[in-house]
Amino acid sequence: MAEWAVRKLSYSAGWREIFGFMPRLLMEAEPAVQREIILRAETSVYGDAGLESYEASEKSSLRALARRALAQHLCQRALVGSVRVNGLRRMIFCLAFPPLLALFVLASLRLRKIPAESIRPDLVVFFWAERLYKFIGDCHFQAQTYVLHRARHICFRNREIFFFLRTIAGCPRILCYPELLCNFVRWLGYYGYVIRHHRPKKAVVHFFERTASSSLMTAYLHERGLRHIDVQHGENMFTADSAFCQFDEIRLWGEHFRDIFLSSRSPGETIRVWGTEYHRELFRQVRNQDQPRPQRLLIVDPFMYEEHEVHYAMIKKVVERLDPGWEVRVRRHPAELRARLDWMDRLNAELGLNEKSLRLEEERPSVPIEEALGRSRVVLGVASAALIEAWIVGCKVIHIAGGPGEQVLMDRYQNSANVLYCDQRTDGRSLDMFLTEPAALNERESGLVNHVTSIQEQQS
Repeated sequence: MAEWAVRKLSYSAGWREIFGFMPRLLMEAEPAVQREIILRAETSVYGDAGLESYEASEKSSLRALARRALAQHLCQRALVGSVRVNGLRRMIFCLAFPPLLALFVLASLRLRKIPAESIRPDLVVFFWAERLYKFIGDCHFQAQTYVLHRARHICFRNREIFFFLRTIAGCPRILCYPELLCNFVRWLGYYGYVIRHHRPKKAVVHFFERTASSSLMTAYLHERGLRHIDVQHGENMFTADSAFCQFDEIRLWGEHFRDIFLSSRSPGETIRVWGTEYHRELFRQVRNQDQPRPQRLLIVDPFMYEEHEVHYAMIKKVVERLDPGWEVRVRRHPAELRARLDWMDRLNAELGLNEKSLRLEEERPSVPIEEALGRSRVVLGVASAALIEAWIVGCKVIHIAGGPGEQVLMDRYQNSANVLYCDQRTDGRSLDMFLTEPAALNERESGLVNHVTSIQEQQS
C-alpha cells in the first residue's frame, strides 16, 4: 500500500492520472513554460543569487544535494499539480508519512541479518523492467562486473535513519513537502538493502533521473564510498521534470540530449554522451535494410496518453490518406492491458463505411521491435522511445498532436525531413507527400542520426 501511495499519488495531476493516465500538463508544457518553472524553482530554493552562487559557497555536499532534490520536486509539482489537488495530496501524505516511516523501520528490524552475496560486483544495476536490458551491458560497463537487482526489498537501519535525520537538519524545508519525504524514505530503504545485500565495490546504476530523491541517493552513496550513475532509458522531453538532478554520471544516448540536461541545471561535468550498443546496431544493421520500405504504417501505443479524441482524430486523418495497398499495424505498449483496443475497432468500422479497403490489425507482441520497425515505412505515435528508434532505423516518423509541441520535437530531430508533426493545421497535400516520398537517407540525415556512433568511434 505504501508503495502504491508513493508512486501513484506523489506526482499525479488529478484522480485520472492517479489511475494510470499521463498528466496533461506534463505532456503539453512548452519550452518557455519549462524555463519559467525552472527559474521559479531556482529562485524559491536558492534566492536571487541562484544555484551556482549557492553551491560555490556551500561546503556541505549533503546540504547542496538536498537543495537540488527540493528544487526538482518544486518543478514537478508545478508541472503536474493544481492548487486543489496539491492541497489534498499534502494532507494525504502528512497522514501517511509517520506510519510509512514506522513500517520501514519495523520491516527492517524483522530482517535481522540480510544475506550477503558471496561475490561482490563492481556495479549494481536497478533493473525493474525487462525492456531496459538493451540499454545496459558491455557498452556501458566495459571490464566491470555487474548484477541486475530486480527485488524491492528494503533495509532501514541506523545508518539510513541517521542519514535521514541529517538530511532534514541540513534542509528543514523538506518537511513542508511530505510527498517528497515519502519518496525519499522509499528509495533510501531500497538503496540500503542493495548496499548490504550486494556490497558493490564502485557504483550503483539506475534509470531514474525523473525521481526527485535521486540527488539525495547520490549523497547517500557518497557516504558509503560509492558513485551514482544514471543511464537514459527514454526520451527526456520534459526538462523541468528532471531539472536539478545530480549524479556522478548521466549517460545519454546522444549529443542533443546534453543541451536538455544543461538547460535544466544538471551539472555539465557529470554528463557523458555514451550512446548504446543497441542503437549503434540499429543504425548499422537495419537503417539501409529493405529500402525503400514496403507500404506499411506502424502505430505505436498512442492511447497510453490522455487526449484520446485528439489522438483518434489525428490517426484517422493519417490513415484516410493511405492508398489501398498499405498495411497498417498497431503495436501496443507493454503496460497496455486492455483485452481489446476499442478505438481500433471504431476506426475499422469507419473505414469500412468509407469503402476503404484498409484494416488495422494488432502487431503480435512476440515480434521484436527491431523487426517491426525494419519492415515499416512510416511509424506514428505521440511520445515514445520507439519513435526515436524508428528514426534511427530509417523510417519516416509522424508525431501526432496531443503530446509535446512541434517546436520541442522538431528541435529534437534538428528539423529532419524524415519527421512530421501532425495536427489540425496539417493539410492533406503535406501528408500525401510525406507518406509517398522515400526516406531521406542522405549524408545530412545520416550525420544527425549517427552522431552517437561518430562520437564513440572518435573516442575509441
